[in-house]
Amino acid sequence: MFRLLPFLLAFFFVAEINTIEAQVLLKDEHGRSLKNPWAGGLDAVQFGRMDLDGDGKSDLLVFDRRGNRFSCYLNKGSVGEINFEPTAAYNKYFPAFEEWVIFVDYDGDGFEDIFTYSKGWAGIKVYRHKGSFPPEFELVVSPYLTSLQGAGHVNILATNADYPAIIDIDGDGDLDLLSFWSLGTFIELHTNRSMEKYGHADSLDFERTDFCWGRVAENEETNEMYLDTCLFDKQLVKKQRQSRHRGATFGIRDLNNDGLPELLLADVDYPGITMFWNGGTPEEAFMVSQDTAFPSYSTPVRLFSMPLPYFADVNNDGLEDMLVSPFDPNFEVTENKQSVWLYLNEGTAEIPDFQLFQKDFLQADMLDLGSGAFPLLADIDADGIADLIVGNIGSYQFSWYDGGTLFSRQRAQIDIYKAAVNNGNTVFSLVTKDLAGLFAENLRGFAPAAADLNGDGRVDLLVGNATGKLIYVEQQADGSFVMKDDFFQQIDVGEWSAPQLFDLDKDGIVDLMIGNISGKISFYKGVQLGETIQFELVTDYLGEVNITDFNLSYAGYSTPHFFSMESGETLLLVGSEQGKLYLFENIDNNLDGIFQASSRFENIFGFPIQYADRGMRTAAIVVQTQLRNNPGLMVGNYSGGLELFNREAEIFPAIVEQSQRLNFRISPNPARDFLYVELPPESGNRLYYSIYGSSGQLLISASVKAGNQNKIALNISNLPVGIYRLQLIDGDKMASQAFIKTN
Repeated sequence: MFRLLPFLLAFFFVAEINTIEAQVLLKDEHGRSLKNPWAGGLDAVQFGRMDLDGDGKSDLLVFDRRGNRFSCYLNKGSVGEINFEPTAAYNKYFPAFEEWVIFVDYDGDGFEDIFTYSKGWAGIKVYRHKGSFPPEFELVVSPYLTSLQGAGHVNILATNADYPAIIDIDGDGDLDLLSFWSLGTFIELHTNRSMEKYGHADSLDFERTDFCWGRVAENEETNEMYLDTCLFDKQLVKKQRQSRHRGATFGIRDLNNDGLPELLLADVDYPGITMFWNGGTPEEAFMVSQDTAFPSYSTPVRLFSMPLPYFADVNNDGLEDMLVSPFDPNFEVTENKQSVWLYLNEGTAEIPDFQLFQKDFLQADMLDLGSGAFPLLADIDADGIADLIVGNIGSYQFSWYDGGTLFSRQRAQIDIYKAAVNNGNTVFSLVTKDLAGLFAENLRGFAPAAADLNGDGRVDLLVGNATGKLIYVEQQADGSFVMKDDFFQQIDVGEWSAPQLFDLDKDGIVDLMIGNISGKISFYKGVQLGETIQFELVTDYLGEVNITDFNLSYAGYSTPHFFSMESGETLLLVGSEQGKLYLFENIDNNLDGIFQASSRFENIFGFPIQYADRGMRTAAIVVQTQLRNNPGLMVGNYSGGLELFNREAEIFPAIVEQSQRLNFRISPNPARDFLYVELPPESGNRLYYSIYGSSGQLLISASVKAGNQNKIALNISNLPVGIYRLQLIDGDKMASQAFIKTN
């Protein structure tokens, strides 16, 4: 029995919550343990570098525009080694981003600042790094960045489909800005006058000094580029006002050590990068030739769609490597499972030689199903341990053009990870890549639900999908699964069915609840007919729940998850298109009434509800772990991954980011049998402590009550001799200290 916090004594979970052990590991089909299985997947990624912890090494900032998910990865690599460790502890220090973000030091203080899209203004807002560890930022430009254009200062146009370049073009020490003209075709240079006017770089005083930088022009119908072209064609402008082929990414870097920046350009709907050689002067760029399949000397980038290059030293060898990922805002057309290409620099700092190293950088270390992830825990093999079943919206297959428009094909599948308990850890091992061969159905949006539907004592599945219908998959005596019906009981909820099987009316027979694109939930009552269950429609607007945010969309994509408390109370958790999780109560004895939005999310799960908004198209299930007294959440998102949310740091992300430091002292150190901890007077009555080994593994996790003198004694006599780390959590305060165990 778990020791529960006082406010949870009445809310301990029963059978519907699946218990998993202290650490949750995941192995792929080759038996390889994934390094960061719960990092949540990646699709269309932008990168940045910043020293987060003050150790002198640049850590990695990762922003996935699919749901605006931001993550921090600490650089744990030595020279020549790639080793990044995800940590959510630093996420809270950053402002929210949307669509795109650029991390660059504009004021020359050695700390990267933030330029990001200003939604609603078609512009750029700027945050300045205050120079602290951990980082702290202040908003210095809002709602948009301006430039002197003609008689006055005008918004520097920046859309969600264009990625500008912010770099010192003229070499004077302040940062300039390149972006496309509002009607496309030409590249505008906005020169920063900070150094000229003030003698320092910490001002953002821009003037448009060139409307045709590099003397290149883009074809507005295709990705073709023209050299030495700056003719201003009035007929072209008139045409573009009617329809602009919008979307491009910039990459600027000197690639041949001549002191002049080359231009890397990618276009919306196209998979490649074009590199332009700069044959001009420092004062005036002039692109003289182009490589339309960059890097043509290596493996050219071919990544749908609109690949964005980023230069950073990934393997800690002192040379800038190249990362490439899609930037296209259309999430229906981009590559997903292999969408982060890493090119290592095998040349020099002056003349790089980019060679493709891998197509799934970071993705290879996490569960990443492509687009979308619908988790389910069910004991498939009746061994008493819940297995992990995950469906997806689809994995990328290929792209094609029809009438000049880009289309891409995705196909859904369901994977099964069988669970085992090993040394106190839950280990999920991939055993089935394509349940019942459903991949061949050429559908999208497989959302699984489980129950014994034919009375044979084996768990069967109902699978929702984009058609709004349900697929019935039956488990055979040998443990295999066979699709029996692709239109189960003629049930159709419109589009994007997301079913759950749960005894909602508590009559001993499982019922069927189905979310859908409308944001509502349909309720089908289960009726026993012999050995099978027939489902009868009660309502398509259960509890009058509709999680659609009509300020942003006309679709909701509801994914319902009902669960029970020990008291017998039923609650409802719902994922949504916008990523927010919704909690409802007032369900029991009220199935024909209105469910009430609950304010108890933090009381039940132990962290604020806003922390669980980690993307778009979320699907969540409740799990009980032995890490903490609070139950946890397993949440899928559009980027194709899963995240585990609870209080423990080694489960990514550590969603309860502690906002204050807990001061405590330990003695003796070294210690043999007992470690004594002295706490500050304001400490709470009950604390949580964890002890980690030298390699970071969790050894002990428990709660402890402070004594009258705010002292606690921890028995460490059973620990082997070695170095350990003690972590204490007191409410919203946390800290850790190292200690030595002796004989």
